[in-house]
Amino acid sequence: MELREMGGYGAEIDHPLKGTLMAQLDWNDIRVFLALFRERSIRGAAAELGMSHSTVSRHLTDLETSLGAVLFTRSRDGMLATSMAEQIFAKAERVEGGVVELQRTANSLDSALVGQIRVTSPPLLSQHMLMPLISKFCQQYPGIEILLNSSFSIEDLMRGAADVAFRSEFDPNGNLVGRRLPDFVDCAYAAPDYIAAHWFDGNQTNANWIGRGVVDPSHGWVKSGPFPDADVKHQIPDMLDQAEAAKAGMGMIVSPCFFADTLEGLQRVPGTGAVSSRPGWVLTHPDLRSSVRVMTFVRFLVAEMTKQKALIQGNSR
Repeated sequence: MELREMGGYGAEIDHPLKGTLMAQLDWNDIRVFLALFRERSIRGAAAELGMSHSTVSRHLTDLETSLGAVLFTRSRDGMLATSMAEQIFAKAERVEGGVVELQRTANSLDSALVGQIRVTSPPLLSQHMLMPLISKFCQQYPGIEILLNSSFSIEDLMRGAADVAFRSEFDPNGNLVGRRLPDFVDCAYAAPDYIAAHWFDGNQTNANWIGRGVVDPSHGWVKSGPFPDADVKHQIPDMLDQAEAAKAGMGMIVSPCFFADTLEGLQRVPGTGAVSSRPGWVLTHPDLRSSVRVMTFVRFLVAEMTKQKALIQGNSR
C-alpha cells in the first residue's frame, strides 16, 4: 500500500479491489486492522493499542465501510482474516513502516532534554532494578516523561512502539543499536527450611524443582542445571509467583541474582554456583542515535546499571 500523502491522521491508499479507486483512510483504522490481523482477537488488539474493545470495533467498522468489504469473520478460534484482509495486509504494513519512519525522524530532531521516552523492559527487571534508576534520571532531567511498558518482544522497537528496550539475550536484532550491560546471572534458590529438610550430594538431591509451565513445558533448563535428575513438581510460569512458591517451601527455583538475592526467605542452594548467564543490552533503533534525550537516557542507565554489576552477577553477598 503506497503512502502517497501524510497529513493529520490520514493516508491516501491504493484500493486493493479497484485499481484506479482511491480511498482516504484514517491511520488509526489501519493501526487497528494490523493489530487485529496479528492478534486475531479484539481483546488482543485492544491490549496492544491501549484502546477499549468498543474503540477497536468502531475503527474496524469504519475501515470496512471505507473499503466496502468485510475484513474479518468471527469464529471459535478468534477473528479470521478474509481474502480481502490477506490482500491488503502487506500494503498496510508498508504504510505502518512509513509512519514509523516519520515518527523516528521527528524524534531524532530534538535538541533539548524535554519530551517523552518510551521504554520497554521485562517486568521483573523494571520492578526490581530499573525503577529507582529511572526515578533518579527523572529527578536530574525533570523535563523528560517516561512511558514504561513491560514486554519481552523486540518488535516494540522495530514497530516504533518504543524508543529504548532493556533485554537479556545472546543475539539481539542486528538492525538495532545496542549498549552492553553486565551479564545477568541466574542461581538456584530455595527456602532455608526446605534446604534443611533435603539432602544434596554432588549433582544428586531428593529436592524438587518448581516447573515453569507454558514458559518451558519440556523442562530443558533442568538438564543444564546443577541437579539434572531432580523431579519437577508444580507449574508456575510467573517469576514473582515462583519466588513466593519457593519461599513457601514448594521446591527449588532458578532465578536472576539481582532479584532473588534481595529477597528474605530465600537462599542459594548449597554446592551450586551460577546456573546460567545472559548478556544484558540496552537497545535503540539506529534512527534515534541523534536524539539527545534518548541517548542521554541510555548513557545514564548504562552507567547506573554498571554500578550494580555485583548484584546483577550475584557477587554482592
